[in-house]
Amino acid sequence: MAATSCRSLHLYNISDGRGKVGTFGIFKSVYRLGEDVVGTLNLGEGTVACLQFSVSLQTEERVQPEYQRRRGAGGAPSVSHVTHARHQESCLHTTRTSFSLPIPLSSTPGFYTAIVSLKWRLHFEFVTSREPGLVLLPPMEQPEPVTWTGPEQVPVDTFSWDLPIKVLPTSPTLASYAAPGPSTSTITI
Repeated sequence: MAATSCRSLHLYNISDGRGKVGTFGIFKSVYRLGEDVVGTLNLGEGTVACLQFSVSLQTEERVQPEYQRRRGAGGAPSVSHVTHARHQESCLHTTRTSFSLPIPLSSTPGFYTAIVSLKWRLHFEFVTSREPGLVLLPPMEQPEPVTWTGPEQVPVDTFSWDLPIKVLPTSPTLASYAAPGPSTSTITI
């Protein structure tokens, strides 16, 4: 457990070509199967309005060209991505939010051989407003109650970011809970 229990806050500034969107914080970068990846996103200090974000827990499998059934273009390694968990959130006017993505016990931990490698990552996708200083707040001081409707169209940009993480095997006792198959119990009197 020592490899995955060390906790120190890792902060990442998230920016696009127009400015800072926010800060992402995560306490660990090494996990075990069955644990949850927990992260926080601080959008209150950004200069670019973030309208929506999604984060996916993914594996990336690479097979070297000489071992592929179907050859990749130009002899490049074949790469496939599998999403194991996903969180999506509309976040306009959100200053701080968090997410928790469970790592399935039935998944494969990361590994590397001369033939194939499996790596884990967090894949982020952000939708940001193109309009600088976008203010989509309802009118505050009204003598009578009003219904506020947001704009029908907002010009947006999208960008993505990948953060590698490590996933290690779990303890055999915990893994046995996820193993399919019959379980037997014996009572002797």
